[in-house]
Amino acid sequence: MASTASPGRARILIVEDEPQLRSLLRLYLEREWYEVIEAGDGRAALASFEAAQPDLVVLDLMLPGLQGEAVMTALRAVSSVPILVASAKRSDAERIAGLRLGADDYLGKPFNPHELLARVEAILRRAGHSKIVEDSVLSLSGGRLVVDPLTRRYSLSGEGAGRLTPGEFRLLQTLARRPGAPFTRPQLLESIARRPDDVYDRLVDAHVANLRRKLRDDSDAPWLIETIPAIGYRLIASVDPGSSQ
Repeated sequence: MASTASPGRARILIVEDEPQLRSLLRLYLEREWYEVIEAGDGRAALASFEAAQPDLVVLDLMLPGLQGEAVMTALRAVSSVPILVASAKRSDAERIAGLRLGADDYLGKPFNPHELLARVEAILRRAGHSKIVEDSVLSLSGGRLVVDPLTRRYSLSGEGAGRLTPGEFRLLQTLARRPGAPFTRPQLLESIARRPDDVYDRLVDAHVANLRRKLRDDSDAPWLIETIPAIGYRLIASVDPGSSQ
């Protein structure tokens, strides 16, 4: 059974029974614009796989009910989907057994989430899937602002205008995923910061100020981003149909 996820954005199924770790992995993967589905046990994993047809499975082995090894055996009976095992079973014998069952890669717990991201990217690259960003453009307010996610070049009111930095684009795309909804500064910071030393108090405000300057968005009479006092920001521009989110 082959994956049917859309070609522009990789869909990843996280199978992990620890809610905090599952939420952390979801956060890191969604920051890289992967689509994420979650399952907390083995039977839910098989049901989610059947419904979502992901491009990659991140699989814990120590699961309630149906163990991860049984999940992997069941998946391999119907699909060649890439499987990255992330498990506390980390001895050489356990790693070899997991790889022989059909895992494409094996990561022992505890692990650095950035290493998991690197392995996910490498597995998808080997499988021929496009990388992290979506192929479709980000278009707002009936084409008033159009941004190419691959180059981050933008046009404003039909005129070629310039290029956004990676952080500016990630912030704008994060806001566009839930137009009209308020985002706190910590939430937006998660979309911007790539390394621990990137994190400082006014980073979000600085990126918003740069976006407003580049995109002719007046903070006193905004068309794009509105400041929510004591909270953060929200996108007030509409997101055009078919736009990447």
